[in-house]
Amino acid sequence: MLYIGVPIVLCWVGFACLVIWSGLRNDKVINNIDGYATLLAIIGGPALLIVTSMLELWKNEQSQEISLIPDDTAMRLRVMDKQAEGNLASAVAAQKHAEMLEVKAQGYQLSQMKSVFDEQEQE
Repeated sequence: MLYIGVPIVLCWVGFACLVIWSGLRNDKVINNIDGYATLLAIIGGPALLIVTSMLELWKNEQSQEISLIPDDTAMRLRVMDKQAEGNLASAVAAQKHAEMLEVKAQGYQLSQMKSVFDEQEQE
């Protein structure tokens, strides 16, 4: 497509621009416009097919990308749900750990107070 299609399309566009520009400046082109129109049609046939096929390819690519959007969105939602579950589990574990440390600290303080109280009673 790149080696054949693009040069044909560019030649067609260039020749069409040349005919228009020459027609505005030279009366000979206007008198022989049928010949120039025939040349444009001969070059334009393959150019039109190439442009049509390129647009069809682009349209197919776009429709494939659009068809992937729901799957991509569903996957992203699943990932976000798993991340939220992981964050929640991590927060719950951190909270349980903090509570366990607090209970141990309170138990240690109670044992210290009990030993101090026992020493005072023995005196």
